[in-house]
Amino acid sequence: MRDNLTFKEIEHFLACPRKYYMDLSSTPLEGYEDLENECRELMNMKFAVEKPVMSTSVFGRRFISTPAAVVPHGDKWKLVIRKFAKRFKPKYALEASYHGYIFSNAGFMVSTVVVETPHFSKETDWRDNVPQLFSTLEAITLVESGDEPPAVPVPLCKTCTHVIRCTRDLVEQGSLSAIHGIGRKTILKLAESGIENLSDIVKCDHTPPSLSKEVFEILKIKATSLVENREYVFRELPELKHGVYLDIETHTTHGFDYLFGILDSDEYIPFFSSSLEEEKEVFDKVLTLLEKTEGPIYHYCGYEPSRFKELASLFKVDQNLYEKIRKRFVDVYAILKKHIALPLFTYSLKSVARYLNFEWRTSLNGMKSSRYFDEWLHTHDDSLLNLLLMYNEDDDRATKKIVEWLMHLS
Repeated sequence: MRDNLTFKEIEHFLACPRKYYMDLSSTPLEGYEDLENECRELMNMKFAVEKPVMSTSVFGRRFISTPAAVVPHGDKWKLVIRKFAKRFKPKYALEASYHGYIFSNAGFMVSTVVVETPHFSKETDWRDNVPQLFSTLEAITLVESGDEPPAVPVPLCKTCTHVIRCTRDLVEQGSLSAIHGIGRKTILKLAESGIENLSDIVKCDHTPPSLSKEVFEILKIKATSLVENREYVFRELPELKHGVYLDIETHTTHGFDYLFGILDSDEYIPFFSSSLEEEKEVFDKVLTLLEKTEGPIYHYCGYEPSRFKELASLFKVDQNLYEKIRKRFVDVYAILKKHIALPLFTYSLKSVARYLNFEWRTSLNGMKSSRYFDEWLHTHDDSLLNLLLMYNEDDDRATKKIVEWLMHLS
């Protein structure tokens, strides 16, 4: 059991109780006492505080609140939570209750909590979700003191370090949800034909009437791949040539791409943009470099070519130059999806690269890197920028690792 928790750990639990359980050894926040004492002193003098820290005891442990700001509000206090989303999410109401309860229980009564983003500002009554908050905190305590929760595929799996272990656990259970790309409707169709687990689908010698022969054969190959814990090439791979690797980091809130990373002949070349105004100049430099290179431009999933199309139109790039570059794009994920069965339930870049024993040097993901970039905009802390560059370079190198593996297979 963790001695103290922040709302970040609660978010992790809500996203995947199993991952929360498996990461129990991590320490959420240390040395918060001095920050809390400083916050109390300022609030006792009725000062507003940026990045306040407050804690209270619930269920025998400390829960730590770290909202964006606390502001005097009559004889009470207003808390501010800052986000980047375009729409209000249900979990924001739970977070408002979390912060509101902790500050109020610590002796600083909160009248309201405001969730602010660049797109909206919404005031919430934190009391409304206190019952749900306590139910969640109780569930966390039960999970920590019980057995490891079962593996369940969730969106978080795409970047999770435990995905290979969870895949093996799903296979041991015989769960059809371990098959990449399978949906609930397909699972129900298989069940109607008496196919309820991986063993059933591997042994089945006929196509269920509700599925096409081609679809069922691919499902069977993927199930076999999982059971035998090995990859299968079920369709001839295209010829892959040496080329360059491209990965883009974007900040959706600010509406521009802040980092174009290119790996060329094993040299990582970053193009960094700190503002929307710089994006055109940076994009021109990227095009100039790519024009000088040869071979395919490898990327993972469809963001890079779609974003190039948007920027080429926005900045009125020479059409001939754009078409030359566009034709060189090769989506590595699309190749895997169409040709390879892997013993994984998600074919995300991080999952596939880890299957090939590639490891990232940072713990960043797309969302976290966006937050780091936003913090860098305010602090210009070089350590944050170095982490962003390292993360982007590793994405490029992970893509290269997969391409070279595919070359070997073909």
